[in-house]
Amino acid sequence: MKKVIALLMLAMIAFMPSISAQAIGDVNGDDSISIADVVYLFKHRNVGLDVGDLNCDNSVNVVDVVYLFKNYDTFRDPVVFAENFEMDPHWNEGYCYVKDSVGNEFVLLKEGATDPQIEGATVLTAPINSLACTQYSPVLSTADVLNNADVYDMIDGIGNWDTTNSEEIYSRYLNNETITVGGITDIDYDKIAILNPDVVFLGSWDDHDVAENKLETELGIDVARFYTYDEKTYLGRIEWAKFVAAFWGDSNSDAIEQYFQDAWHKRNELIRTASTVDDYPTVVYVMPVDYGGLTYYLYGSQNYNNKMITEFGGENIFNDIPGSSSLIIDAETFYERAASADVVIYMGMEYYGIETRDDLLTYDPNLASFESLSNGKLYIPVPTYYIDEAKDPINYMEDFARMIHPELYSGGDSSLTYFNKIG
Repeated sequence: MKKVIALLMLAMIAFMPSISAQAIGDVNGDDSISIADVVYLFKHRNVGLDVGDLNCDNSVNVVDVVYLFKNYDTFRDPVVFAENFEMDPHWNEGYCYVKDSVGNEFVLLKEGATDPQIEGATVLTAPINSLACTQYSPVLSTADVLNNADVYDMIDGIGNWDTTNSEEIYSRYLNNETITVGGITDIDYDKIAILNPDVVFLGSWDDHDVAENKLETELGIDVARFYTYDEKTYLGRIEWAKFVAAFWGDSNSDAIEQYFQDAWHKRNELIRTASTVDDYPTVVYVMPVDYGGLTYYLYGSQNYNNKMITEFGGENIFNDIPGSSSLIIDAETFYERAASADVVIYMGMEYYGIETRDDLLTYDPNLASFESLSNGKLYIPVPTYYIDEAKDPINYMEDFARMIHPELYSGGDSSLTYFNKIG
């Protein structure tokens, strides 16, 4: 598809400012975002793409000035991409306010600071002393990003499946410094009661509605809910690290803010690079499901992975699937539509130990006729991708960009970090 759709693609991208050691929209570098930045950008169009190219079209012009004028208030918000939590940090006044995905409110209060008396909010001293969680992301992934002993010390309970997802947590698990508290659907309430953590982090599953009620009403333990996987953008998903870090105090919040800004900066750089192409390869992002016969699990066009495909210069061949939800289609329909795709990102292979072309064709012989296999653009993930996509967003996003347009990058797709090239 020709570059005439580029304007449509850009119109879909809500927030495009870049940063370089300064806050989003702070064009004049005075540590604030105001109309003064609009005036500065109007007068100084030579600030560089990293600072002034707000719509990521690979140029700095009056369009960016107008964009900043319309959006500089938004750039001051502490949460930009995530839609399922709220945050209002006032660390200079000694606290941070957060609201989770179901409306639970917390004031994380620095020791000795004055409680702002926000009605309905639970007040916890920040950093907290103890927590439990039931899955890797966003709690353990944020801890691994920070790689801070004091943070790991606060993690007393983890999910059964997460003992080996973090090297540090695994070491602590072996030394009985942290324990398992069940899985996503089989929470061990007795263990949590013994730990008596300051807060238990739960996800979006229906089972966790029941768990939240039991923990709060029967055990008197506070719960924070995260709907991380309901976010519509990849940056919205990793922005949940800000929510978690707030429970660990202001210095950790600052460190995670930089992690997020760095990821945002990288995303915009990749979008700029993609804006230079004239053609958009067709791409399929899929996970096969074997229920006694292969079927295929496809994600809606608004899923954050499919949005990345669009942002980085690809065209999702299944873009007629609406929303961010998913559906399962039969093998015949999948083969008919996906065989001619330029790029196929074939997920889930880590569960079957598949590493080579022969392994893959033994698992799914019909892939032999796929264009993506013959042109060397069929990719499978490494076993740890689901961990690293939250811990290392910069390399994860660059892998996507390189799979879609290897010709734009030195080394092409020959040295991906979290995917293997099959072909």
